[in-house]
Amino acid sequence: MTYPVTLQGTNQNFFEQAVVSNRLVLRTGAFVTLFLEFFNLIRVLFFSGAGLGTLNNQIYFGFYLFYFLSCGLFLLFEFCFHFSVKAYYRIHMIAGSVFLFWHTFFNIYDIIRSNAVGNFTITTALMIFSALLMIRPWFALVNLTLSYLLFVVFLHFMFGSGEIINFSITFLLCVIIYLVRYKHWHIEMIQAQSLNALQQELLDTKQEFKLSAEQHELILEKEHYVTFEWNIQKDWIRFSKEWNDLFGQPCDIPQFSEYIRSLNGISQEQKSILIDCLKNVQEGAHFQKYELFLPLKTGGNNWFDLRVVTQSNKDGIPVFGIGMLSNITEQKEKISQLEQEIQMDQFTEVLNKTAIEQYGQRKLKYLQEDEMLAALILDIDDFKNVNDHFGHPAGDAVLKNVAAMMRQKAPMGARLGRIGGDEFIVLFATKNLSDFLRYGEELLVELCNAEWKGICVGISGSIGISAVGSGSHCYATLYGEADHALYCAKRIGKNRMCVYEKPLTQKYQTETVLK
Repeated sequence: MTYPVTLQGTNQNFFEQAVVSNRLVLRTGAFVTLFLEFFNLIRVLFFSGAGLGTLNNQIYFGFYLFYFLSCGLFLLFEFCFHFSVKAYYRIHMIAGSVFLFWHTFFNIYDIIRSNAVGNFTITTALMIFSALLMIRPWFALVNLTLSYLLFVVFLHFMFGSGEIINFSITFLLCVIIYLVRYKHWHIEMIQAQSLNALQQELLDTKQEFKLSAEQHELILEKEHYVTFEWNIQKDWIRFSKEWNDLFGQPCDIPQFSEYIRSLNGISQEQKSILIDCLKNVQEGAHFQKYELFLPLKTGGNNWFDLRVVTQSNKDGIPVFGIGMLSNITEQKEKISQLEQEIQMDQFTEVLNKTAIEQYGQRKLKYLQEDEMLAALILDIDDFKNVNDHFGHPAGDAVLKNVAAMMRQKAPMGARLGRIGGDEFIVLFATKNLSDFLRYGEELLVELCNAEWKGICVGISGSIGISAVGSGSHCYATLYGEADHALYCAKRIGKNRMCVYEKPLTQKYQTETVLK
């Protein structure tokens, strides 16, 4: 008797897994949002100066109140009512749409109101929607596409071609990430059902749980899978022939537990995973899934997905561990490549604002006692004149050339990111600011010589520099001080560099540098 994988069973498994996965993400987000939006409501009412006396404050208050009530209503449905799995799935779909389109319209209004063209907070919402929520493709793609079209159509008159291209690439990467993750979910459900079907079939046999050739084929649905059967009581394991093809090891191994403990050529971490897996099988764990980094007989290491089902006898005593090992190296590499691409500002090929902020936060935690993290913020003076006099293609080219020049001249170990339309930041861990200050001076000179098609475009730059040592400082402090220094450079005449003045208690001392 066989137990085929049915479409109905796959759908039911999808709904169940989606509800469990989405519930954790949405409940956590709803609780955090309730706190944040309550703070925003109080801030507008009592700390904005005008309260609800201005139209702008009324609109912001309306945004915050709607989001606050939506999260409250969602948590009410989650904790106070009981629905079917499909009903909960539909509630989660609605919640995901509300989350995405609230951020879309809020970001549209925020950009129109403040003219912050480079501040695309919607990209974070797109990433969360595509990377964390588990929903059907048609619903996800419709929501992502509508959000993208609304954002671009409403604000196209404020964008240059660079911003539109950059946002479009980010949108496409979000779609790709979602499709890759959905494919992975689908494969996992099919494989889990296959293993469950196999387990049920083995329970019906009366051959002391011996795997027949036909049962091996049931597991081996795809090429390059290694299947195995571990006899727990005899501590003996039998692998399919693919085991020898990949690893050059015998397919039948007695005393398998001792073989794993004495195995050479793999890291202690990977060996610990295998030992834990064996222990869990002996204790009757129903299903296990691991990712392992294993050496091949041809040299090098590959990533493998290990899945194991424990087979028990009629008395509930674990007797066999049955499973399969599949090569997932290509999938891991694709995900790693996508993660790298999502961190980049595709237009200028430097880190985007989110990625450079995350780098700064991490770097501050690991500074040595005598080190400081320095930040240099560069803003191109009157960049709008380049677009007005030479056209947007010239402006785009200048931005790319400035980014390339900053990257080329940056000190070794520095990180460069784009934080706005024509605003860049460089982070550098150092024990002495002298080299970093000279770097800033070189940037000012190079900017004045910037050309497009052999014609000097007549731009200059303003630079603000700050640095904080290890300890209690946070990235927001570092960024705020550098931004303040940049503001001073702008205020006193542009085309110069200012360094944020530090208290005398600091371990280092800097001076304001003007050009």
